Amino acid sequence: MININNSLIIQAILFITLMLILNKTFFQPFLRFLEQRRTKIQADEEEANRLHEEAERRRLQFEDGLNKGRLQALEERGRIRDAGSQQGKLILERVQKEVEEEIAKVKAQIERDSRQVLAELERRRGDMAKEIAEKVLGRSL
Repeated sequence: MININNSLIIQAILFITLMLILNKTFFQPFLRFLEQRRTKIQADEEEANRLHEEAERRRLQFEDGLNKGRLQALEERGRIRDAGSQQGKLILERVQKEVEEEIAKVKAQIERDSRQVLAELERRRGDMAKEIAEKVLGRSL
């Protein structure tokens, strides 16, 4: 037969009290920290993916514009050659120059946009890494 005396009840109460105090002071804050960290990492990954997709979309637009420009230049060149006149040659040179300038402008714009997107990703990557490291280490770097 088991005798339950007061010391067993006191030990059970102390155990439950200690368990509740530890849960409130250590376990719940730690679990909240882990959840916040997971959420932040997920948000940063989504932002990086969004920026990457935007850069890819702009690259495709650039290539599409380049192809359209080339097609237009080829069509214009064919029409001018069919005419066979000196005036046609002058127009062809002017159109080629304009297309090259437009391509150069589009390339420059895409390059600037790509650098901005990449710089934004690079800037955020360092901040994210530092922030994660600070949280994991529990101190400022």
